[in-house]
Parts: sequence; structure tokens; C-alpha cells
Amino acid sequence: MKHLFSSGEVMLKKNSRELPEGILVGKFLEYEKVEPDTKFYCTGLLNNKEVKVSFVLSENDFDGIKTRKNFGILMQSDIFLAEWASYKIHD
Repeated sequence: MKHLFSSGEVMLKKNSRELPEGILVGKFLEYEKVEPDTKFYCTGLLNNKEVKVSFVLSENDFDGIKTRKNFGILMQSDIFLAEWASYKIHD
């Protein structure tokens, strides 16, 4: 399921993340569930090129994300800006 960043997140640039390859500006996230092994997908621009980035959250930040999800206050930027255990850029 696609989850758009809110207008407030975009205005505050909470949909931007610096990667070694450049700055990723996310348009939306795709995921079905919030579990420790969930692979999240971000579609956006990296160096002005449309890409899709897959990532998995680190164990350190997962508990906070799961708690926000359970309370119904999870924002896409919470997931996007959390610590990633790994990621891969898909062209």
C-alpha cells in the first residue's frame, strides 16, 4: 500500500534523507505491515533521478516505530528518518 508524506512533512523537508549517493527526496513509502523484517520502499528523487529505494529498519529504532503505529500516530517521516539496517537503490 502507498503511504504519502503529509504536506507538513514535505514543507519541513522530513521527506529528505542524505545518503552517501546523494540526497533522497521521497514522494511516498510503500509497505503492508510494520514488523521487524518489513521491507519498506521509498519512491522519490535521488540526484534528480527517479529511483525506488528499499530498506529495513534497524532493531534500535523499530520499537519506537511499532509503538507509534500501535497508538495510531505513525507518520511516514518517522519511518523514513529512522535508522536503517540496510538499503538498496533500484533504478
